[in-house]
Amino acid sequence: MKGEVAPVSAIADVLALWGMDGWLTPPLAPVVSASSVVSGRALTVQLAHDTSGPGLSPIYDVLSADLTDRVVVIAGARPVPGAVFGEILAGAASQQGAVGVLVDGWVRDRDDMTAIGLPVLAAGERVVGPNGSAHLLSVGEVVAVDGVCVATGDVIVIDPSGCVRIPADRADDVLDAAARYAAAEVLVAEALAAGEPLAAAYRHKRAMLAELAALASELASELASDRDRRG
Repeated sequence: MKGEVAPVSAIADVLALWGMDGWLTPPLAPVVSASSVVSGRALTVQLAHDTSGPGLSPIYDVLSADLTDRVVVIAGARPVPGAVFGEILAGAASQQGAVGVLVDGWVRDRDDMTAIGLPVLAAGERVVGPNGSAHLLSVGEVVAVDGVCVATGDVIVIDPSGCVRIPADRADDVLDAAARYAAAEVLVAEALAAGEPLAAAYRHKRAMLAELAALASELASELASDRDRRG
């Protein structure tokens, strides 16, 4: 994504104010932290825990394709008792241009992945691998991470604090609003630093919240119109 992107917290607040979901932290937390705000388009991968199936070898094809500006989102891996992602896969994803990886499951090789530098967020860490109990089901289909649906093409934003999903068809509106929301928070901080009490300094954010509430009503009308057109 081009241009400066607002922090994850600002984007999550805008989504919440507009009655949408999308924040993925928790359950996903940085294992390899982003050094700044990173954004890209999701490429979804669905895994499953089973005693038989194709295993994880099909993901090699996924990570050998062009991943420029992609965030690979691996769902369905939390039931797998071992790590489904580590140094080798992180190196492959980075080589192909990915800007981040989200794993709704367990990862390993923190130090080696940190050396690679690709941001990786996961539900946690395990030292053991999946030992044949993790299988790739699909690529590019809608997946769910802790109840939040993620589609290929959705915008994923990652920063040192966590990650968030923005629906592709609302990305421009949300990112624009989040940038203005973050700017209002900066004005509050600057007013406090200049000696204003919080009751006065907060006027900047209060005005932005009112503006976003008004936009929420317009957005709700647009969504209703879209549903009516689709019948």
